[in-house]
Amino acid sequence: MSVSQPDPLLIFRTLCTVLGGQDPSALDACIAAGQLNPLFDIAYSEDVLPALAVRGDERLVDWQSLGEGKADQLRQSLRANTLRNMTISAQALKLTRQLNQAGITPLLLKGTARLLQTQDQKLGFRKQADIDLLVRPEELEAAGNVFLADGYRFQLTSSDASSAPKMLVDSRAAIKLSAAHHHLPPLFKPGYAASVELHRHHLPKRFQRDNPLPPLFNDAHACERQGATFLVPASEHQVIHLILGKLVHDGYFARRAFPIREACDFIDFLQSAGNSLDLRLIEQHCGPGFGLFLALVVQLMEFQTPLTVAVSSREAAAHFIRRMRQRFDSRLVRTAVG
Repeated sequence: MSVSQPDPLLIFRTLCTVLGGQDPSALDACIAAGQLNPLFDIAYSEDVLPALAVRGDERLVDWQSLGEGKADQLRQSLRANTLRNMTISAQALKLTRQLNQAGITPLLLKGTARLLQTQDQKLGFRKQADIDLLVRPEELEAAGNVFLADGYRFQLTSSDASSAPKMLVDSRAAIKLSAAHHHLPPLFKPGYAASVELHRHHLPKRFQRDNPLPPLFNDAHACERQGATFLVPASEHQVIHLILGKLVHDGYFARRAFPIREACDFIDFLQSAGNSLDLRLIEQHCGPGFGLFLALVVQLMEFQTPLTVAVSSREAAAHFIRRMRQRFDSRLVRTAVG
């Protein structure tokens, strides 16, 4: 007798609900249904194992039903990511203090801003790739020089995959070479956990005219931590950045893909801002993208929100999920045939 394979979209939606954090019984129900191994596999493919481990620790889950190998992998993923995020936090604070000494207060972007505001017990929840920060246009060259003086080097990509990357020690040249991009070439320093992306703008070029820098800086919140002073964008600007930069520019909407990590960030933005969130501003900059993402988060992550989700957004989200179903089903067929 053949054993039916679990519905991958259903498991994906369960993972979204578990990580969304508003339904504490979702993980217990998954375990009771014997679906923990498929949940682990989806979490692994989506690169959110540390977040799943955090949710399991909140529920005092005994991971042994996964089997010793997967249980150890899950626990290790959280330990390793927590340690990495601790070192990235220390690296970001050190860089910020050095910029402060040069009279520059950077505005931290994306995961970097979230990381330095995260409570210690959730430090390992979100995986962080690099350090993203923005400075005012007139400070760009000086900021680059601060990094170079500390031993960082701009890394230039090469069209020849077999050759070693070229390292550049010239801020003015890096600014000129990256004129068509919204950040300078990544900065690397041996022995440090993350690369640094020094931004001239928080969004790619096609969004810059409608999203100028002055409102971003004017609305930002000043923060201080361990002697480092930095700015964090207002929640509205972080939502705009997420939707335009990740979902639109990076193609998630076009591919009918749902980024779970960014959805968790989105929930944090909505919960921290409460009723003070300026929806008019977000909708002005994001158009229907905001309503669609809100509807997807409500449906896929079982997110309860007092915000009104328009009928058109709910319909667009339902169509989006149907397209996701087609992709997940085709993946299931390929797996079964293989």
